[in-house]
Amino acid sequence: MKKRIIGISLLFIMVFLCSACNGTVTRDIRHAGFSVSNNKFICDAFYPENNDDVYYKKVKYFTGKHIIDKDGHIYEVSLGQLYENRENCKRANTDIIVKAIYDNKIVKANDNKYYYLEESNNVPSYSLVSETDNSYELYSLLLSEESVEKVITADSSKGIYYVLKGDGIIYSYTINKADNNSPLRIASRSIIYDEVTYNAKIVDFNYAGESTKTYIKTDSNIYRMIASNYDKCSKYADVKCDYEMKLDETLTKYKDRIIVYNGEVLITDYKQEFNVSK
Repeated sequence: MKKRIIGISLLFIMVFLCSACNGTVTRDIRHAGFSVSNNKFICDAFYPENNDDVYYKKVKYFTGKHIIDKDGHIYEVSLGQLYENRENCKRANTDIIVKAIYDNKIVKANDNKYYYLEESNNVPSYSLVSETDNSYELYSLLLSEESVEKVITADSSKGIYYVLKGDGIIYSYTINKADNNSPLRIASRSIIYDEVTYNAKIVDFNYAGESTKTYIKTDSNIYRMIASNYDKCSKYADVKCDYEMKLDETLTKYKDRIIVYNGEVLITDYKQEFNVSK
């Protein structure tokens, strides 16, 4: 009986300490510029069962509507409402294995064909992109290289696209035509973000100009656009926010506690969902 009481007491202490630790993480993330959502994110496949569990699935990309794991499998996501499985995620009804992604809407699969990640112009999700699609030539030009992992449109009017490759470097591609009768071409390439500047290989990013949605993840750190004059620009209509890419020390500190981060939404390993507030 005495041993049982001791066991229960130890369990209570462990639960209390764990809750206190999670509270500290929540407080620090809030102070870093995030608001706490009322939602909990239930998606058991992406959470470790315990501290020794190394076999749980890892998130490679999170679009807001989909998770793509590091094996290229696609999961559909509903942040606000549960699916019938009583979780906020479910394995997508497709055999597509993702190799690369473009603007979170088009994916290149392991068969080297292109598919719609989302429904487009009444074409269902996960459908094959036909060569008759007006943007097929662009998709092919940007995604055909084997080393390409992710592409984000930086400035469509100028034909500028940011391309993350397997070498951990983000390149800026300028795409245009020599003349109206010529095919699209890569007119220039340059390095825009590299592992030297960020001290590690880049594994994910988003670019949305001078915005908190712009971020860079490396193997060891998380950087994001932060308004250096937030106190003023959030208060006065005539003060423009001055953004700069900075190491987020809080997110980097808790990097191993963060299951999902995409520049807008952050989810921790204790299922708490946060939204960027500044």
